Amino acid sequence: MRYAVLSDIHSNLVALQVVRDDLADAQIDRYLCLGDIVGYGPRPNQCCDLVRELDAISISGNHDEAAVDTAQAEWFTAPARACLLWTAEQLRSDNREFLASLPRLRIVDDRITICHGSIPDPDHYTVTPLDAVLSLEAMETAVAFFGHTHYAEWFASTRDGRLPAEHPTPSGGSLRIQEGVRYLINPGAVGQPRDGNPKAGYAIYDTETNEVVIKRLAYDIAATAEQMEEAGLPEAMHARLWLGV
Repeated sequence: MRYAVLSDIHSNLVALQVVRDDLADAQIDRYLCLGDIVGYGPRPNQCCDLVRELDAISISGNHDEAAVDTAQAEWFTAPARACLLWTAEQLRSDNREFLASLPRLRIVDDRITICHGSIPDPDHYTVTPLDAVLSLEAMETAVAFFGHTHYAEWFASTRDGRLPAEHPTPSGGSLRIQEGVRYLINPGAVGQPRDGNPKAGYAIYDTETNEVVIKRLAYDIAATAEQMEEAGLPEAMHARLWLGV
């Protein structure tokens, strides 16, 4: 089985289309989406449509939930809140229902856990080995994928009880799943990377070879920035796309 794992699309259709096109010949059996399909970016409906077209097994992210229930937007920064309120106005009813229907956690094919921030708490940012312990100890599967931080990296449990090893992969990379080790993997963000690399990120997990490959793809950032500017979205949200922060 070959899974394509996407996270933090954030209404960036240009980036999502580049990822979709790159996967066209990858013999993907199933798409997984780790949440935050919308928020920040200028094409919320089109991104929801494409995720649905791919028949992705999806969960919700905090931006998805706040776009459906704008009362939650008060917890976001002012620029992020402005994007969410704009997104809520743009969403068609079918996509609003789609986002509202998404669970916060899923176990796929009895072998993969997908969550947004962490397994115990979807809003928690997993940024350190200590953070990773929270999910690694709660996992019911050997492999879990998470997003939320917009950092491409992975954590692996250790057999000697020490903190898990952290492996940042901002330029992409691969790992081999080993028996007896638990893995917590972030494929990076499709639509708004923050690990210093502005390229769109995603992952492929091949259960036959036991390999996970994290890829980064260049896309037309100027096109997305122009769409955001035309929509009147905060400049800070599209200025950061160029830097990957």
